[in-house]
Amino acid sequence: MNMDGLVTCGEAARRLNVSPPTLRKRIRRGELEVFTDPLNDRKRLVRVRDLEPLRHPRPVRREEMVEISAA
Repeated sequence: MNMDGLVTCGEAARRLNVSPPTLRKRIRRGELEVFTDPLNDRKRLVRVRDLEPLRHPRPVRREEMVEISAA
């Protein structure tokens, strides 16, 4: 599905090569804005252009390094 650069959450997860629960976690963290399909209130959509920044590595913060070493 691609209307005006929008894809379903399932398609977004596939494009990012992550599981749907991982995509939902990113949505809850505010990393992706979600829209409702105008024809189906139960279907959620994300913008394709919002996916690209999530595909790039990001630096690990110092606090995260402490969590990693404690595990």
